[in-house]
Amino acid sequence: MRGLRFHIAVFSAKCTRLALRVLGRGATTLPGKVAVKVDPKILKKLCEGRNCVTITGTNGKTTTTHMITDIFRNCGYTVVTNVSGANLLSGVTTSMIFGLKDMKKADKEGRKVICVLETDEAAYGKIACQIMPKVSVVTNLFRDQLDRFGELAHTRDLIAKGLDTCEADILLNSDDSLVSELYKGREGRTSFYGLSEESMHYNNITYPSRSGMLPASSDAEYCTECKVKYTYTARSFGHLGAFACEKCGKVRQKPRFYVEYDLAKNPSDEGYELTLCDGKEPSDVRSKRVKLPIPGMHNFYNSICAVSACIRMGEKIGDTENLSFDRCASALEHVEAAFGRMEKIKIGDKKICVLLVKNPVGLDRALSFVAGASDADGIYMLLNSNIADGKDVSWIWDVDFESKSFPEKVYVSGDRYGDMMLRIMYSGVDRDRIIAKPMEECAELLDQAISDSATGKCLYILPNYTSMLALRSILVKRYHLKDFWK
Repeated sequence: MRGLRFHIAVFSAKCTRLALRVLGRGATTLPGKVAVKVDPKILKKLCEGRNCVTITGTNGKTTTTHMITDIFRNCGYTVVTNVSGANLLSGVTTSMIFGLKDMKKADKEGRKVICVLETDEAAYGKIACQIMPKVSVVTNLFRDQLDRFGELAHTRDLIAKGLDTCEADILLNSDDSLVSELYKGREGRTSFYGLSEESMHYNNITYPSRSGMLPASSDAEYCTECKVKYTYTARSFGHLGAFACEKCGKVRQKPRFYVEYDLAKNPSDEGYELTLCDGKEPSDVRSKRVKLPIPGMHNFYNSICAVSACIRMGEKIGDTENLSFDRCASALEHVEAAFGRMEKIKIGDKKICVLLVKNPVGLDRALSFVAGASDADGIYMLLNSNIADGKDVSWIWDVDFESKSFPEKVYVSGDRYGDMMLRIMYSGVDRDRIIAKPMEECAELLDQAISDSATGKCLYILPNYTSMLALRSILVKRYHLKDFWK
């Protein structure tokens, strides 16, 4: 029974959103916060009886959520999701409240409903018991906002707590030594996804300059059991790869779902193809060649994760026909980039591409992508240090700028533009090539950067979280783009 308190909470949320929209605000979290104050159990009541998928982890949550959502929709489902990326209790609650209308309509018309909910990794332990997902995805664990999350072992423990409060089938990244060990004690409900070890090994050896292979990052250098440094037979990037501990024998779990790829071609280019595989039956591996919907090697992981999650949901709820391997893999090609995640926007006869960067591995991947992009004509980096970003920006010194090639035109802004400019200069970029302005002048600098871009070329913009929101606001006003909550 939802009861009177539930209905008052929903009404309060709707009134709050109306007031915020009149003021031109996004209303992605405050309505949910008000609703939870009125009815602390509202999220549990909203999710009761629903088929939910949760996605948590450090990097790739929003892109993977977006991919899963688009696959389900292409397979005939009505989907409720937190499209804005607001992933704390308040944001998830807001999305579910304003998805009620679509869910009720779908129920009345006999259409199937799926709730795809991105969840903050630190909040997952508290809200998984309310969502009670059928499938729960953990993408990866990297250092991110240490002033908020603390050490990665703590974050992993919070996720483990959430997994133990629900009965979800669990989907883990086999290549992440921290994430994959979450299967212990949960073996019967865990599946793995990752990259083909043969592909990783082949590209590490044959194309070392393009493999992304790095020394083991300090995020997960050592075995959590015996503190011995991992050895790797193959690597993708960061601490992801085919790891092994020579002392206790811990090794990477073999993934059921995996990607085969070839870095002889450039994954930064549109139209790059990879092969998705489902090895549920080792003697009869299903595979399908698809175009990578959103460029970049890091999206290999996001793509196979999304397809895997949809297949596992189909198996969980008994809809293996609509959510078959072939249908889910084919639907992946129709996915479009999420807000700020490889989102390309046409500005007249030029383009801009926004890549959110918020931690060392994310920035390293973005810089590698830009270095390999054939249409790159300039790079614009914005660095803020608000609470939502993390107050400490020293993490930019943990990124390998030195091995990356920058476009000729370099622009820098943000509240901490001096820190970013210094880091770029130390990497060997001439000061004369860098145009830097404070956050108050970031709009003017954006105009200049777009004006300086050559026809048909792309300006790559790398903001962290709050600078990305500010940038989007500028783009909405000047170029009539949709607000991020739409």
